[in-house]
Amino acid sequence: MPLSRTGPRRILDWILLCTLGLSLAKLLALPGMPAAAMLGPLIIAAILALRGSDIRLPQLAVTMAHAMVGCLIAAAMDPGMLAQAVSLWPLILVFVTLTFAAAALTGLFAAKRTGIARDLTIWGFLPGLLGAVIEAAETRGIDSRMIALIQILRLVNVILAMVVLTALLSGPAIAPTPWTKGGGADFHDQARDLLLIAALVASGVAAARWLRFLPAAATLVPLVLTSVLAVSGVRIAAPGWMVALAFLGIGAGVGLRFTPALLRMALRALPGLTLASGLLILLCAASGLLLAWVANVSPLTGILATVPGSIDSLALLAIGAGADVSFIMTFQTVRLFAVALFGPALASFLSRKTR
Repeated sequence: MPLSRTGPRRILDWILLCTLGLSLAKLLALPGMPAAAMLGPLIIAAILALRGSDIRLPQLAVTMAHAMVGCLIAAAMDPGMLAQAVSLWPLILVFVTLTFAAAALTGLFAAKRTGIARDLTIWGFLPGLLGAVIEAAETRGIDSRMIALIQILRLVNVILAMVVLTALLSGPAIAPTPWTKGGGADFHDQARDLLLIAALVASGVAAARWLRFLPAAATLVPLVLTSVLAVSGVRIAAPGWMVALAFLGIGAGVGLRFTPALLRMALRALPGLTLASGLLILLCAASGLLLAWVANVSPLTGILATVPGSIDSLALLAIGAGADVSFIMTFQTVRLFAVALFGPALASFLSRKTR
């Protein structure tokens, strides 16, 4: 039965969204669910929307959330990773291109199998940061709800497949991914980090307003600026509550726009999307084995470097399996930047050419 749209009901909806969304995110993170911090609020928001709630996040809040996520991803950069990326740039260029090609082929295959529009499936299988892909799609007027569903399904299938693979090659998987990051060591560090993060988020908001030609500007500009700070030796640690709010904003922003018709379409397309995710995993695994042979690393290291999954989950799997974590994170981080820079333009180009 639809919910009443009175003022008190809206307040209750906001309370349910925040409390249940954050609680579900933490629960999903326990077994190492990819993108759990975003998935929990998205599920609760979708349930509320499907029951008739009309609450919506202000666009400013969504933009700030995208900017915050860009900061969090870039904070993982370090000078050693950059040096390795420079030394391996020919290999990285080739294999990042192969991952792009595999994602594009998978998107076209998924469209044929499910009947979903090609532009949605191509964007859905784009191997990048979920928040950045959603933002870039929305700036082009593309419905991000189905894209979010496809992206989440792809992430889940990739991580499950990699857990099985690492268990077969090196024993059981390791502890789950932590869902938040801690703050600075003392009050001075915390205050400095908060001021830096506020400035970086403000840069993302300004970029979204004034740099509309730049794909995923709200995410990309803070991501680049934070990366520059990281390789310069300035490390930023975001407090857990800020991380949680950022993912709450992205997940809720998508989930609150779900409709019964969209849910029915997703259920009908589930077998085809699962099959397409399997195809993507196989194509990237073949690319990873080729990378392992060319770069003289272990097969598991090559596969983990090329599969388009959650970067945090893949890092933990690599550590637990004894793979070359630095090699894997170099490829994964460069791919993240490549998708942020070129992914939206590539997806738009393929969508036009395949109509």
